[in-house]
Amino acid sequence: MNTMLSENAERKPRVLHNLQKQLDEAVLDMQLYEKALDVFEDDPATAGILHDHLLRTMATPVVNKILFSLDKDNKLKNGMEFEDSEEQDVQLSSTERTFLAKNLPGQLSSKAQALIEAVEGKRFDSFMDALRDAAEESGLLFKKLDEGLERSMLRSYHKDLTAQVSLETDPVSFLPKVVALLFLQAYNKALQAPESAVRAVITLLKDKLPASTFKVLTEYHGTTVKLLALQDAATGDEDDCTSDRMLEKQEDLEERLMPELKSLALGTGKE
Repeated sequence: MNTMLSENAERKPRVLHNLQKQLDEAVLDMQLYEKALDVFEDDPATAGILHDHLLRTMATPVVNKILFSLDKDNKLKNGMEFEDSEEQDVQLSSTERTFLAKNLPGQLSSKAQALIEAVEGKRFDSFMDALRDAAEESGLLFKKLDEGLERSMLRSYHKDLTAQVSLETDPVSFLPKVVALLFLQAYNKALQAPESAVRAVITLLKDKLPASTFKVLTEYHGTTVKLLALQDAATGDEDDCTSDRMLEKQEDLEERLMPELKSLALGTGKE
């Protein structure tokens, strides 16, 4: 028993230390992407899609990791045996999250349950407030994104996104990347947008882009939508002419529209 307690005492600091390292990066990234939500204040439908997307793709994995680590820390503190594993991608159901939160001590349990309620809610800003409360209650630091750090992160984001747009060869994968790059150029904000929000983002860019760029962008989007619809409708039947139409749209994107839009977005083409 004494040996186990001694081992637990040695392992316990590592748990929160590793969690803090992961939380630092995640919190800064989430604050960076949160800023783009302000642009959509006058479009509640699109704002709702973007809030939900960030909650599902960025916030939920963070909450899972926090609850898993705090549960592990609590068990080590109480002298309980626990498998020593460092899972980077912790998958938890809503029920499992609630179970772990309720087993935490005192006020931390309340904060953790509020965090779960927020991540399963509708507002990303409410989640960030709940995350800050839970982090502070557990003794973790909530790293604030200041202006200098934001500028540095945006420069890195711009460099990475520009490289992705430049190197992308798949016409469907290219669309959300080039839209994110054009949004960054227009608003100086990093955007995480699912496919269902792309049309609204493009519409928002109308007054921010040169007319020629916006024309090519809207045509690219329309052609991509048609291609995806044809792919969904394809039967695989030899007599089905869908495959010919798919090939036509694919070639139009790859050979005409993608090179043109890529050069406009990267500033290597004529307006």
